[in-house]
Amino acid sequence: MGKYVVNSSIRNIGYQVGTQAGVHRYLMDEPTTVRGTDAGPNPVQYLIGAVNGCLTITAQSVARKYKIKLERFDVRSVGNVVKYTDGTSKVDEIVVNIIFKADIEGADKNSFLEETLAKCTVHKTLEPGVKFTFNFEQE
Repeated sequence: MGKYVVNSSIRNIGYQVGTQAGVHRYLMDEPTTVRGTDAGPNPVQYLIGAVNGCLTITAQSVARKYKIKLERFDVRSVGNVVKYTDGTSKVDEIVVNIIFKADIEGADKNSFLEETLAKCTVHKTLEPGVKFTFNFEQE
């Protein structure tokens, strides 16, 4: 793993932020309802997307390690943002719904899911401050 360098700067259009991570560039913004231009996901959407992406990549890694045939691993998450009277806010809960198809059952299925959650860097980083609820459905 190691260190990751990400650079971001304002674009002076709405709330647009241009971001570069390695060779990859992406845009963040806010919806028009809060004076953004809705040109890209907002930072909270990227945060929730990072949870989904990390879980999916980790599931693939765990499946390869144990030679599990993982045909499907779809993640849909809903994050709740609480706003405080002082004007600050935070993501206080993320509900994660995972539908997957794999050639495992019983204890093997439970071990696969437990290891996926335990090894997901983004989930592990956020877990102390965000309540997570996981729902799993196997096809």
